Amino acid sequence: MNEELTNIILSLSSLGNKRIESLSKKVLKKMSFKSSKDLENMRDLCFWLYIYGYTEQFSRLYPVIFALSFTGNWDIWTPIESILSLAYYVSSKDIATQTDAKLALEKVLQAQNDNANIIRRCNGSLLSEYEEKVQQYSLSNKKSNLRNWLCYEMEELVLIYTLGGSEKYSLEKIEARVEEIKENLKGM
Repeated sequence: MNEELTNIILSLSSLGNKRIESLSKKVLKKMSFKSSKDLENMRDLCFWLYIYGYTEQFSRLYPVIFALSFTGNWDIWTPIESILSLAYYVSSKDIATQTDAKLALEKVLQAQNDNANIIRRCNGSLLSEYEEKVQQYSLSNKKSNLRNWLCYEMEELVLIYTLGGSEKYSLEKIEARVEEIKENLKGM
């Protein structure tokens, strides 16, 4: 793991958030950018930083994340793509961070070059399954399953936002749903 990443992750312990501390320890224990499991831990850390409102701390990870490129391995790329999409989602809303948004978008699009697939994703090809699972687990008492599916739904919404949305999933609708999910997850 590079020294910059180690220092950023170590600084997160001062936040006093148990979930962030736990995820930070997982990332610090072993972080290989060639391991999908390690990258999933990093993705989870980034999303929970966003959910709890630690966007400044999340933005400190941008240089490390922006240094990653698509190598053809989708297992490794998927969590990176999720982090990049979140970086775009967060940074595209502020004039001061448009350079970060542009770079995140370029990185996402380097692997998303099939227009038919982009259109399907933006129309909810994967999102509909996540929405169904959220509904299913909302009715049950299985909070950990609900939390997981809410996270999956948020990740997909953020990717759709990054790819430009669609008629079915407008940017405004996505923003509203992401905020709703964020509030639900904060309480879990």
